[in-house]
Parts: sequence; structure tokens; C-alpha cells
Amino acid sequence: MRPASKETRQILIGAATVVALAVFFAWGYRHNPEKHDSNGYRLFALFESATGLTPGSPVLLAGIPIGSVRSLTLKKDTNQAIVEMTIAEDQKIPIDSEASIFSNGLAGGKYIRVSPGGDLETLAPDSFFDYVRGSVDFVELFEKIIQMAEARRGITPEQ
Repeated sequence: MRPASKETRQILIGAATVVALAVFFAWGYRHNPEKHDSNGYRLFALFESATGLTPGSPVLLAGIPIGSVRSLTLKKDTNQAIVEMTIAEDQKIPIDSEASIFSNGLAGGKYIRVSPGGDLETLAPDSFFDYVRGSVDFVELFEKIIQMAEARRGITPEQ
């Protein structure tokens, strides 16, 4: 058996590289978190603040994941956060449902909890929730509690 020529080796290395790249891109496409549109439909919610939410944050209904946050953008005319969610195709959400931002404890991440309404009509793809509730900012809440306690004791912020 004679050794492969330099040209044959280069062809084999090139072919192996092309195959490896094809496998890599196929795996990347299959595991792409942005590829939600084929698995669901989009819904939107407007919040005064979306602090703590990130793309990929879960959307839960009755504690069960039904989707995820896809993107967060700013509505420039009102300075509100537009939260785009991808919801599983088989999940139909009543039109009078509420989207709320909740926290997994003090140090936990944020998620969107959908509280289903009782209407038989469901939210259409690309529509907005009419009812929303933002999350409690615990740091801000603690600061207010401290200020109230100091005010009761007669301590001013300058002291």
C-alpha cells in the first residue's frame, strides 16, 4: 500500500472540515434558543419596569412552564418595557388573563406568571396582555421601611 499523495491528504482534510462544519451548524440550529417561532406564538406585555427579566426567563401558568421571554425593548413614547414572550402553540390563554413579574426569592431570577382569566376568547398571536402587574423591588421596599422606621424615631437622613 503506497502512502497517500499530498493532494489526496489535502482533499481528505478539506472534506473532513466541511463535514465537521456542517455538523456544528446543524447542532447550533437545532439548539438555538431564538428559534421559538416554530414552537409557539408571540405575546407581548407592557410593564413600568422589567428589571430582572432577561431573554430566556420562563413564562409560567399554574407553575408549569408554557414559554419564555424572547426580548425586552423600550417603548420610547411612554418609557415602558415591552416584553415579548414565546408561548407554546398548544397553550391558549384567555383574553382577560394577567401577566405578572415574580421573583424566585430575594436573590432568585425573575419570571412571568400568567394568571388565567375566565373568558372563552383567547389572546391572538402578536397581541398584548390587557392586564399586567410589575414586580416588587425588594431593595426599594427595604429602603422605604428603613426611612419610615427612622422617621418614627426622629432620625433624619442628614444625621
